[in-house]
Amino acid sequence: MLDQLEWQGEDVIVAVATGTRIPARTFHWLCSLAKVTARELVAVEYKKDAQGFNGEFNLRTTGTEDFRKVMVTYFAQKGFASTDLSRERRILEMVAL
Repeated sequence: MLDQLEWQGEDVIVAVATGTRIPARTFHWLCSLAKVTARELVAVEYKKDAQGFNGEFNLRTTGTEDFRKVMVTYFAQKGFASTDLSRERRILEMVAL
């Protein structure tokens, strides 16, 4: 999604898992898109236990440490209980096949 959040006047790419995780190939594609478009990326993946989804989530971001901190605060204010935060340090380069 590109119309949900802004960071420093630019749209943020927001990816939300439809299951517990965003598939690795999809996430890497989104990282490449973020790099090519010079946008930040925030990805939300949900935790699941024996009863199903439990409301906890993992938050993954690309970009600066300031961006990550703002996203953590934003999601906490919205009532999400984060269990794991990670900042993706490496973004794949797009290459011709």
